[in-house]
Amino acid sequence: MRSMLERWDKSSERRLLRAVDAATALLCEGVGPVGLTVLQRLLATAFEAGAGTTDPALELQIAGDIVNSLCYDEPWDEPQARAWLADAHLQRAALRATAAGEDPVQARAELEGHRCWEIHQLDALARRLRLLHAASGQSAKWLAEGARVEYHHIARWIAGRTRPDARQRTALARTLGIAAGWFGVQRDSVPDIGLYRSVTGCPCGAGADRFALGTVNGETLKTSWTSQGWFCVGCGTPWMAEHDGRIYAVPVLSPVGGELRFLAVLDTVKSPAACGPELALPWPPAHWTAPAGLHRRGAAQVPALYRAAPPRP
Repeated sequence: MRSMLERWDKSSERRLLRAVDAATALLCEGVGPVGLTVLQRLLATAFEAGAGTTDPALELQIAGDIVNSLCYDEPWDEPQARAWLADAHLQRAALRATAAGEDPVQARAELEGHRCWEIHQLDALARRLRLLHAASGQSAKWLAEGARVEYHHIARWIAGRTRPDARQRTALARTLGIAAGWFGVQRDSVPDIGLYRSVTGCPCGAGADRFALGTVNGETLKTSWTSQGWFCVGCGTPWMAEHDGRIYAVPVLSPVGGELRFLAVLDTVKSPAACGPELALPWPPAHWTAPAGLHRRGAAQVPALYRAAPPRP
């Protein structure tokens, strides 16, 4: 199978960025048994985006082997979490090279030299800015004009090479339609766990009584989905519940053999109408879109989470 690095595009970049962002947030909170299952699926998605294959079942298996080495409920700081994810990506590149009879050392070097590798170097501020900008559907020129800076400043900020000053942070927040505190310096290395975890039910507002076990849009899931897995009937977001009541959004469905199977996102499936919103789009849909607009094109609605002041780090 061809490495996904050979097919790298903007969609791959956003998929890997979202997977790294969500996985980092999970690791920084402390991963329980259910969190490890969610982390496995995020890691499999990252592998599909770069250095892995187009076989989601294989990527899930390899991601599971790597995730099983983690300790439960041990929160990390953000640089430590990103370093672990980067090392997992390198492990996947080496495994794929070995299976193909190639040099694993060279495969790791090629991954580190690829454009995808910069995503592992981005702190929470750069990831947040990239994801919010991508969801806006607007150009970098639009963002630069709103922040009243030259374009090269935007390029440096989203690459993590420099950071905006206080005035620029306020202008960025205003332009993107979020509360200014999300671009405060105290959150530069604090992942946005609230995007991927909830403790009060689905953020789309459907209510806890509108969760369905094992089905979505009337289709029965053919999978090893457990009693801890639920789908919100209101927006279709899949969730998994930890024993303490935390629920985590999980990467979405891919159609395999005519059935909806709960696997990592298939890169070969490009139509959101066919498989639901995937990580290359604003995700999870419970936060980013209204239930009636899951598959709409264009800019996504900024989550209510971002429109209110952030919690203290």
